[in-house]
Amino acid sequence: MAATPSVLNRLRFDELAVFIQVAQAGSIAAASRRLGLPKSTVGRAISRLEEDFGVALVRRMAQGHALTEQGQTLASLAAPHVAALTDVASALGRESEEAYGTLRITAPPDLGTLVLGPILPGFLARYPRLSIEIDHSLRLVDLVAEGFDFAIRVMTRPMPSSTLVARKLARLDLGLYASTTYLSRHDAPRKPESLTQHDHIYFQRITQHSELSLEGPNGKVKVPIAARMGANDFFFVRQAIVSGAGIGALPWHVAQEDVAAGRLVRVLSDYRLAGTIAYLVHPPLRPLPPKLKVFRSFLLEHASRFLVEPSLLKIDDSHRR
Repeated sequence: MAATPSVLNRLRFDELAVFIQVAQAGSIAAASRRLGLPKSTVGRAISRLEEDFGVALVRRMAQGHALTEQGQTLASLAAPHVAALTDVASALGRESEEAYGTLRITAPPDLGTLVLGPILPGFLARYPRLSIEIDHSLRLVDLVAEGFDFAIRVMTRPMPSSTLVARKLARLDLGLYASTTYLSRHDAPRKPESLTQHDHIYFQRITQHSELSLEGPNGKVKVPIAARMGANDFFFVRQAIVSGAGIGALPWHVAQEDVAAGRLVRVLSDYRLAGTIAYLVHPPLRPLPPKLKVFRSFLLEHASRFLVEPSLLKIDDSHRR
């Protein structure tokens, strides 16, 4: 019983698996009960195999069914391969539901260090088959072309239209800070207009060197400033403020450690630079692979407590929902 290429092209794994069940169960009726299929369905599968191979595989008898000599040959040769393919399909099915592999994430240095750094150990403990690579970058990374699963992006306006999927992590209101060293030489500003008398450090991607747009108890106010130093990295801005170079705007997650240590002081605490939002962005994969699904859910659940000042956390959660 030699199978020609045309037979192999037509041969269907599910029909061969049904035939093996008939061989193992001893009859079409017993196989149909084992498979949970009608006897007619099992019978049609056998008939199609017999037509493809051009031989009788099952002998119909008054007491039931028995394999022909060719049927016994096919069963003995095919059974190990059907079992192996069944095991492969089962294993792949389990793999498709389990989070495993490597996640590649790009994020600004401050978010990668101060937010992902504290969160990821708990995530990896929960998912032992996952590993993570973090790329600290301030540029707009092409996720698909460069092979990244996620990006964390900070925007001062809604995410532009694209094929990427964006989920809001938190609103990053920036407060104004000065160092104790700076305030020992200059009076702390009492009102926004007083900022014109101070030196400033500005974050290039959010604030301007000549103007601050603040939100306060009476709404929005714009204040002209003279900033002689700026950078596109919050770590640099923070260090310049701590060193006494002037007043600057920082998100809470960047400022909190120095505030707790007494190195930084919040000034004009009723005012903030609002409207900055942190997003988690990923390519539009359907279905979303398990490793992306579990990371996205984990970060959406835990990131806000590292990003948002505790007194504002409930407000941000309500906005996020």
